[in-house]
Amino acid sequence: MPFGSETGRRTQGSAGAPDGRSAPGSPVPISRGSIRRTTTVDARPDGTWRAGTLVDARGRDLIADGGGHIREHATHRFRARVDKDGTLRDADDATGGGRLPAELVGIDSRRGFRRALTAHFGPVGGAGLQAALLDDLPGMRIISGYAQLQQRAPARPADRRPSPVIGVCAGWAADGTAATSGEALPGMLTSRPPAPDLGGGDERVWHADPPPPRAGMRRRRLIEVTPDTVTGVYGYFRDTYCRPDGIEVVVHEYEITATVAAGVGDLPVVRELTARPGALPFPECPAAAATAVSLHGVPLAEIEPEVRRRLVGPHGCTHLNDLLRTLRLVEPMTALFRATRGEPNQ
Repeated sequence: MPFGSETGRRTQGSAGAPDGRSAPGSPVPISRGSIRRTTTVDARPDGTWRAGTLVDARGRDLIADGGGHIREHATHRFRARVDKDGTLRDADDATGGGRLPAELVGIDSRRGFRRALTAHFGPVGGAGLQAALLDDLPGMRIISGYAQLQQRAPARPADRRPSPVIGVCAGWAADGTAATSGEALPGMLTSRPPAPDLGGGDERVWHADPPPPRAGMRRRRLIEVTPDTVTGVYGYFRDTYCRPDGIEVVVHEYEITATVAAGVGDLPVVRELTARPGALPFPECPAAAATAVSLHGVPLAEIEPEVRRRLVGPHGCTHLNDLLRTLRLVEPMTALFRATRGEPNQ
C-alpha cells in the first residue's frame, strides 16, 4: 500500500498491487531495497509577478538496502530568476559547485527548454538530480499563473492571454466546468483543500524543506524504484499554493504505481500502471487517470514520446502526463542503485 502503513508496499519494497485507495495521502518511508528521489521547486514573485519569478529548487536521492539501512546518495539545490519574458537569469548553484551551465542561462525557460536540457546533459546526465530539478522550470512558469490569478495582479495588455487552449486536457474540455463557467477559474484556488504535511518531518520520507513561500507556488515530486526481476515503481506529484496567510492548499495531485519487467528483446517495458487522482481543480479532471492504461507494454526508452503521442486532448491531463514522464528515470535510477551496491546492471 502506497500510503499510511509501515507494513504496506512502500515499506516492504515488494511489487504488490495498489491498496485500492481512491485518492493519495502522505507517502511513507522509503522501501527496503529501493532508491527514492524527492524534489521540491518553489516559485514566488520577484517583487511582483510582472517583474519575474524567483525559483528555489531542492532535491535528494536516498537509498535503502535490503536490510533497511538508509543513506543519502546525493543532494542538489539551485536558485534562479526567471524574468518577465520567461528567460532564465541569475542562476546559481547553492550546493557549492559554481554557477549553473552557461548554456542554459539566458534562454527561454518555457519553449524548447527541455530540448536544451537534453542537448546539454545528454542521456546520462539528463537523468541526474540537477537535470530533474531544471526539468520542472517550464511547469513552474505555467502554474505560477494560478498564484497571479488568486492575487488578481493587474496585467499589462501585452500580458493578457486567453485561458488554456480549450480541449488541451480533461479539465479544459469544451463542454467542461472551466470552459463554460466564468467563475470556475478564480474558484479553483479560493476553494482548494488544505495541503497535509508530507512525511511529518521524517527524512526517510522526504528531504527537509523550509516553509513554502507565501503567495507562491510549490511543486513536489517523488519517484521510488525497487529493482527486481519485476521492478516496482511508485510516483507522487503535488502542486500547492501558499496563501498570504501561510495556509498551503492543494491545486493538483496524483500518484502512480507501476511494475516494469523485460519484454521483447529483454527491453524493460511497463507491465502494470495505475494512476490515482488526488485534489484537482475541476470535476472533469479525475477522469484523465484512466488514460494511463494506454501505456501498458510501452518500452521505458519510448515512454516520453509515447506519453506525448497517446495522452493528449480532452481525455488526458498535462499534469498527470508530467508525472508519467518520470518513468523515464526507472532505468538510470536502477543502474545507480546497483552501482552503489557493487552489482552489475542487468
